[in-house]
Amino acid sequence: MMKIHDLFLYVALVGIVVIWSACSEDKGNYDYAALNEVSIDSIGTSYMREAGADIYINPGVRSLNEEMADLSYSWTIDGEEVSKEKILDITLPPLSYQNHLCALTVTDNISGMQYRWTFNLSIVNPFNFGYYFLTMRDDNSTEMAYIQAVTDDNTEENDDDTAEGPTLADVRYVTGCGDYSFGNIPFQIYGVCGYTSDNVNIKWNITFLTEEGENEVITTDNVSFLPISLINSSSFMEPGYEFKPEAFVVDQMRRQYFVSNGQYIRCVDGRLYRPALHNGEYYWSNPACGASGANFAWVYDKLSSKYYVIRPYATDNIEAGIIADPYAFDQVIEPENNPVIKGTILYVSDTYVPALGGHDAYIYTADGNEIHVYNFAKTWNVDNPEFKEETVLQVDGMNGAPAFARGTTGFANNQWFLGVGDDIYYSATSTNRLSLWLTLPAGLDLGEIKYIGFSALAYRMVVVLYDENSTEERKGSVLFIDMETKEITHTFPHILHRCVSYLGANGPSNPYYPAGGDNL
Repeated sequence: MMKIHDLFLYVALVGIVVIWSACSEDKGNYDYAALNEVSIDSIGTSYMREAGADIYINPGVRSLNEEMADLSYSWTIDGEEVSKEKILDITLPPLSYQNHLCALTVTDNISGMQYRWTFNLSIVNPFNFGYYFLTMRDDNSTEMAYIQAVTDDNTEENDDDTAEGPTLADVRYVTGCGDYSFGNIPFQIYGVCGYTSDNVNIKWNITFLTEEGENEVITTDNVSFLPISLINSSSFMEPGYEFKPEAFVVDQMRRQYFVSNGQYIRCVDGRLYRPALHNGEYYWSNPACGASGANFAWVYDKLSSKYYVIRPYATDNIEAGIIADPYAFDQVIEPENNPVIKGTILYVSDTYVPALGGHDAYIYTADGNEIHVYNFAKTWNVDNPEFKEETVLQVDGMNGAPAFARGTTGFANNQWFLGVGDDIYYSATSTNRLSLWLTLPAGLDLGEIKYIGFSALAYRMVVVLYDENSTEERKGSVLFIDMETKEITHTFPHILHRCVSYLGANGPSNPYYPAGGDNL
């Protein structure tokens, strides 16, 4: 028998002979010229275009040895070739409203080597990321005006023509979603920003509310701008209820609520739950959801002119006829030392403050030449709301309810702003002391301030002016004001009818979302 170490030596020698033989027979492989490496850059990671729009991308393609470069190009969308040119300059083919995987493949025709760069292309409708203005015409019909946002977050290095932001050419109008028209007497537009179904990109769900019409509530998104849900009296899970929306709110857990006929109603997947039932007479309005996902709401009672807390009962009380229902805010809790609220309600908010171990709520009202700020508090998960204090601020020149906005992010965070005539005032939420923030320059000749809002991340203020005496068809105008420099960067004269509500959906509402720049 052959010894094991002799066998190993024999196999090793055979292997050496085989390798030497293969190298001798294939020595031509070592006569090849060095491969010409190719690099690709100057292409963004993602692009957004409207369906059927043009797209232009000029890639940076460099060869290690330019003298021996023999390259061919192939641009594909979802695997389908759309161009063989080095520069992509095409009108997009029909594509669905979603994200599409695109690629540039560069082939070295001498070596056969291929180099690829992939990126995403998001196809959207004409009403996508921008500034939404819900307006009412003289005949009470609804028109939505929209200013297209132009990216400034450097995700598209090729598009140097976007640096100046939107112009009058970027203003668009619509009177409905898809085949459904908005109703008459519009009063609220509400937006919620979140991820798309792929959990990669973001979108806005947008809800329009009107007092009259076959569908008083239409919800869409800024990807397709087609109706997601149509809500009316037939949307109740149980028959026998009438739907007359007066307000719409969404809490931080994305639970949706309407106030209809003075009743608080949960909405689940476009269906309406029964109205809340109370042991007393109330007519609710001006709601604010409990912050941080707390399952309660602050609501104003028009009958008593007071604010209350409502929430679902935690347990049954058969003797009192109470059946706990997590979908119905049946329980009413009156705050301790509850005051009568004076004036017209401008804004109501709730914030969770860890240092306080609970909630800090503010109600802002206008009464004559006075701004009233009411502060309420409530311990987390305890039914102990109480009134804390009232602050009264004198503001000369108020003619009815002034324009009001409170910031929750960016340069406007924890501040509130007031527009009176040509003046904009501001205060920190913690101090409630008004100071002049900006006086609009003389010579604008566009009317008085009627509405104040912010861009998605509050890098800029959006101011709506209205001139009752204008001879223009649309008497409303829009200003963009840089929140840091207070400079008016853009003016859009005479583009609006009477603005009743506004939504800054020019980009994601949270800087941690993808493409987190505050698009201009």
